[in-house]
Amino acid sequence: MKRKTNAWLIVLAVSLAVLFFMSVISNALTIGEKLGETYPWMTWVYYGLIIFVIAFGIVYPIFGVFTRPIFALKDLHTADGKAKQKWCKRLVNNLLKNVELTPDERITVKGFLNEGDETDDRLILFFDSKIRPEINAEIKDTAKKVFLITAISQNSVYDMLGMASANFSLVKRIVEICGFRPTTPQLIKLYIKVLSYSLVSGGLEDMNIEEMVPMVAESTLGKLGGVFLASATQGAWNALASIRIAVITKNYLLNADVSQTKKELRKKSFKEAGELLKDIVSEGVEHKVAEPIKNFFKKSKNETVEE
Repeated sequence: MKRKTNAWLIVLAVSLAVLFFMSVISNALTIGEKLGETYPWMTWVYYGLIIFVIAFGIVYPIFGVFTRPIFALKDLHTADGKAKQKWCKRLVNNLLKNVELTPDERITVKGFLNEGDETDDRLILFFDSKIRPEINAEIKDTAKKVFLITAISQNSVYDMLGMASANFSLVKRIVEICGFRPTTPQLIKLYIKVLSYSLVSGGLEDMNIEEMVPMVAESTLGKLGGVFLASATQGAWNALASIRIAVITKNYLLNADVSQTKKELRKKSFKEAGELLKDIVSEGVEHKVAEPIKNFFKKSKNETVEE
């Protein structure tokens, strides 16, 4: 039964990958033809950039993740003997390499290896407390970029490539920070989500979100307000998708509670993703949307007074 499930996951992942690349190629060819009508040489530059993004933004991150060893913090509870000792040393070395620690903390981390039966419990708590903030910083940074780029961009191929590249790279970065990766079935599920969200992101351009914005927004802010709100809505949706993928990845790796069910983990992921999104969207909208609008009206008001 397990093999059948994994086979279906692979088929689904391959199908979505083919659909994703067909969508990207179709949209890229359309833009390339338009560029070729005016600047023929720009067509090749454009196609070269598309290939570069796919190679280094999608293929390379996937390859980099699969070269890492499979592990999760909860595995320390079931490991014993040399296996537990090996992974405890790996976690210690990873902390010393990837996290800024004070001299006292570095001594404390090395001392965990001499704690005997308490080594795994104490190391898990310390590892989680130091690694989680590092990962959250990466998640927020990537989600902000996704929010702003997709809110500004009004082209489906840019949205799809941007979403895919950002999310594949984010998964790779989380794995690098932790020093290990989720299981292959878990990774396939994550990549299915990445491709699905990327395809939907590209499809949002054809949905004309401006028309889906509540009428009250247009009556209050006018058409311009509807455009801003539509862009912010699209950016927020894409940012939430990136956060969800990253939080799931993080929980796969850092969850040390073997008693938690999939439903509990999923609920925890949704809650954490929502909290992160609130901070990102409020900051992004305030600095990139609200402030320019306020400054515009303030400038217009001052000009009117001067006249």
